Amino acid sequence: MYISTEIQSFSQWGNLKQIVKLLKDAGFDAYDFSVFYGSHGDKLIESDDYLKQAKELRAYADEIGIVCNQAHAPFPSETSEQYRHLGMEPNTYRAYARKKIKRSIEVAGVLGAKVIVVHPWNDYNAEENAKMYFEFEETARKASVKIGVENMWNWKANEEMASAAACSHHEDFKAHLDLLPSDVFVACLDIGHAEMVGLDTSSVQMIECLSNRLQALHIHDNDKLRDYHQLPFMMDVDYERIIEALKKIGYQGDVTLEAGLFLERFPTALYPQAARLMAEVADYIRKKLLKK
Repeated sequence: MYISTEIQSFSQWGNLKQIVKLLKDAGFDAYDFSVFYGSHGDKLIESDDYLKQAKELRAYADEIGIVCNQAHAPFPSETSEQYRHLGMEPNTYRAYARKKIKRSIEVAGVLGAKVIVVHPWNDYNAEENAKMYFEFEETARKASVKIGVENMWNWKANEEMASAAACSHHEDFKAHLDLLPSDVFVACLDIGHAEMVGLDTSSVQMIECLSNRLQALHIHDNDKLRDYHQLPFMMDVDYERIIEALKKIGYQGDVTLEAGLFLERFPTALYPQAARLMAEVADYIRKKLLKK
């Protein structure tokens, strides 16, 4: 069981190799290769020699003794009016996103990731999202990478709370997975999302419902109202109950943080110290999960 964190939040530290080295020195034994727009990962997959660059990063990580356990594809997977700032019409963006997601799956395979998270489209039902996911199945099989389906949320501004979206309820999450082959598609539970008021679920309910389809995590904390992406034990999510639920289903995945906003206000010079604390928190969770 690895402990890891996403690399996007450390982008100011340096290039990909420097970030991976920082995480290794901080105590992480793995890293989550995040491909968000404008990130180092995004620039890599946009390059003509993206597979060559991925092989070079893999070789460097192997040399210093850290692995890529997980990845995150670019999002959104689809488009709507809210993403018009990207400067593309929906059909143009759709083709652009498909290309980027497929490249990110290929790169995840080269890096050695077990799972790459690909967001469902928030406003699609299970059948509509399955149609989208099937477009990536062949690429994932060739890359020997599983695709992680993540629980999403929408925002009800007039009530200041989360509202239903794809996989936001445990039964809808299971319905999505039931339409997809289990040898390629797995669940990535975003704990912060599951705990937001208005979604009529919880991380514990998600864990119990997903059972052995749950093979990856996004671990972070919030105040149950907004998606703050803070370090566990800093806000209101009850991690001790969640750890017990994971133990009950015999969770075999890794402990992967997505607590980027914890790092946001630290000066770059303090990133090593902040990363060490993050690794210690992740290791605490791992030890609790492995304790009999």
